[in-house]
Amino acid sequence: MRTLLPHFLITSMLLCSAAQPTRVNQIAPELQGIQWINSQPINLKERAGKVTIVHFWTFDCINCRHNLPSYQRWEEKLVGKDVAIIGVHTPELPQERVAANVAKKIAEYKITWPVLLDPEMKNWRSWKQEFWPAVYLVDKQGKIRYRWDGELNYGGMDGEKKMLDLVEKLLAENN
Repeated sequence: MRTLLPHFLITSMLLCSAAQPTRVNQIAPELQGIQWINSQPINLKERAGKVTIVHFWTFDCINCRHNLPSYQRWEEKLVGKDVAIIGVHTPELPQERVAANVAKKIAEYKITWPVLLDPEMKNWRSWKQEFWPAVYLVDKQGKIRYRWDGELNYGGMDGEKKMLDLVEKLLAENN
């Protein structure tokens, strides 16, 4: 198993990374797992014709928590549009592997969108994840088109607006 870096080192590394958002052009891997909070299982193929925001996070990651208000604002702005926000909770620490702890934090953080529990890191591996947090924009054809690694608004990067603008662009595209 690959060694994972502590959250505080990841933030430092991301500051030196390429300009965000990153363009991607690949089919989104199907979400794996049966433990969902706030939803029944979601199949990305069944979301054809709709835009999907997938974010990888874990509840003890401060960088992940800093992104949560952005997702909440997106959810409010995108209500009534064919967009879904899906969280994939992939734990790093032992306490983050306990489903009851995740459910408690989801309630505490007032997360209303679907969250898939990924304790065995199956989704982490299939999406070739490296960092917490990471946000993916999946287009109407099921392709990952954009990715953002790290905090959306760290250091004035205004990733929240940039990614929301890209969501709107994807919504405007024809199937």
